[in-house]
Amino acid sequence: MRALVAGIVAACVLALVLFGLVGVGSNSTTTPGVTVGSVAPDFTLPSVLPGPPVHLDALGVDRHVPVVLNFFASWCGPCQQETPLLARTAKRAIAARANVQFVGVDVNDPTDGASFVRSSGIPYPVGADTTLRVTSALYALNNQPNTFFIDASGHVVGHVIGALTPATLTTWLHRLSVPVAAA
Repeated sequence: MRALVAGIVAACVLALVLFGLVGVGSNSTTTPGVTVGSVAPDFTLPSVLPGPPVHLDALGVDRHVPVVLNFFASWCGPCQQETPLLARTAKRAIAARANVQFVGVDVNDPTDGASFVRSSGIPYPVGADTTLRVTSALYALNNQPNTFFIDASGHVVGHVIGALTPATLTTWLHRLSVPVAAA
């Protein structure tokens, strides 16, 4: 019995030591991703719909317009809830000729992404990140939805994890000096 208890204790201690070493190693090599205050990185992704690739050149630096950058997937329940809000609001911004660009990133959704974009009526460019090189490698995201608000100088001024509400979207658009309320 003593041998069994000693073996269990030794196994637990070994597991804790290994877990600690693995945790320390992985934390030292991970990047924090894009954070509020940082410059949004450039990237290019193939378009979800037939057409040219989606280019995000410094997300506003060259365009001199604020950007609402939304990461989503068709299989994500909260994304399904917020996407119509984003689509309606983007259509209102386009109609009002508001100084803002909406951009979507469809995350690891090679089968249903295009039909979701079509059925949701998304009027803005959506890139397909099937390899997660933007979502995971650049932005260090591991869930959806995530929305970044980027000012006209290309700096991230806000990040919302989870589904946007009309009030939250309106607040961030006003902080970006966009005179459009969420629809």
